[in-house]
Amino acid sequence: EKFNIFVNFNVFSSKLNKIFDVKFLGGGNFFILTSNLEFIEIKTRKNFIHKGFFHFKETLIMETRTNGKILMALNKKGQIIVWDIFSQDPLLVFHAFQTGLGAFSFFKIDKSNGFIITGEKSGNIKKWEIQFKVQVKVHLLSTNYSNKIRINSIAISPNGKVLALSLINKKVFLWNCTPNTSFFYFGNFNRCIWSLNFSPIDKTIVTGGGDGSVNVYCISTGQIIKKTEGHFYPVICCKFSSDGLLIFSSSSDGKIKIWRTDTAMCVNTLSNHHNPIWNFDISKKSTFLISGCLEGKIVILKDFGLEISNFKKKNLNSFLVFQKFFSKRFF
Repeated sequence: EKFNIFVNFNVFSSKLNKIFDVKFLGGGNFFILTSNLEFIEIKTRKNFIHKGFFHFKETLIMETRTNGKILMALNKKGQIIVWDIFSQDPLLVFHAFQTGLGAFSFFKIDKSNGFIITGEKSGNIKKWEIQFKVQVKVHLLSTNYSNKIRINSIAISPNGKVLALSLINKKVFLWNCTPNTSFFYFGNFNRCIWSLNFSPIDKTIVTGGGDGSVNVYCISTGQIIKKTEGHFYPVICCKFSSDGLLIFSSSSDGKIKIWRTDTAMCVNTLSNHHNPIWNFDISKKSTFLISGCLEGKIVILKDFGLEISNFKKKNLNSFLVFQKFFSKRFF
C-alpha cells in the first residue's frame, strides 16, 4: 500500500529563463535543464549547485533525450547533437530535419548500437542507425511518409520493436520498427494527441490530448483500457512511472496530475506552476518529480509516501523474520 503520493513534499524553485525541458541524471541526484540560454546546464537536485553545461555553437536547445552516458538534444536549426555526459564533449552533430523542427526519439540497443526516429512537419519519418564506437557515426536507414501530415510526437516501446506516432489529423499510428511498416492506427480523438508514452511493464500506451484527455490503450488491439477525467486544458506531456503503477500528466494551465494506472483515479493534483509545462521527469525509483515551465520556475517534489510504504514493508519483513526465529526456538 502506498500513502501520501507527492502530498508532503519539498519544493525547490529557481527563477530562470523559459524552461523547455528537464531530465534527471545519475539516478536523480543531478538534473539537466534546457532554457533559452543556448546551453544545457547540469545542477544538483539537493541545492541547485551548478555542475557543468553542454553547448554547441550558441544554438538554442529545444528538447533532450538521455540513455546511460549518452545525451541527445535537438536544436532550433534542426540538428541533433550527441554528447558524452561524463566528459561533456560533443560526439556527433547531424542535420536530422530538413523542413522545420519536428519530433524525435532514441533507442539504445546495446553499448555500441542504437537508432533514432525523426518525424518532420512535412510528414517524413526517418530511421537513423547510430554506432557508438571509437568514432560515433550515424547514417540514414529508411524514409517513410505519413501523407504529408505533420507528426506531433514519437515514442518507442521498451523493447525497441514498436514505434508510435501521433499526427496532426487526430490519429495515432503504430509501426513495426523491423521491418518499417505501419500495422494499424487507432483512436477516435476529439483533438490532436500531443504526447504519448509506452508502459514499461505491459503492452499499453498512454496518450495526452488537446481536449484534456489522458487515456491508456492496448497496443495489440488499439482498444481503450482506461479513461481519465480531470484536466480542463490540453495535456502536453504524459508518462508512466518506472514501475508502471502511476501515470503523470501535465497540461497547459500548469497543473500536473498523478493517476493510478489500475483504476484511472487521480491521486493528486500539483499546482506549483501557472504556465504550460512542456516536459517533466520522474526519477528511476519514482521518488522524485521535476518540472519546469515557461515562467522559468523549476520545482522538485519528493514522494514521502514511497518512503512510508518502504518503511512499513521493511518493518513487516523484520517482524516476520523474528517471528520465524522465535517460533523455531521456543515452539
